[in-house]
Amino acid sequence: MNASPVLTVYGLTQCDAVKRARQWLQAQGVEFQFVDFKKIPPSAAQISAWAEAVGWEALLNKRGATWRKLDAATQARVVDAPRSRTFPA
Repeated sequence: MNASPVLTVYGLTQCDAVKRARQWLQAQGVEFQFVDFKKIPPSAAQISAWAEAVGWEALLNKRGATWRKLDAATQARVVDAPRSRTFPA
């Protein structure tokens, strides 16, 4: 009998949305492993695969504090996938 694959959740430990998601998964009894981006950054291959699966816009969090802290000129330069990889972390 094969065990179900364990869900992997990627995010930032201090992010309120990530905290809520992890709490919800735990309350539902969903087994998952959490990967903190600050401790284990995703590889370029992982990011490319995610972007191919959901589109680069979905990966760019324009509602987060990091995006809001960027100046308007930097935000304006992010208009396609290649440029989205070059703004400061």
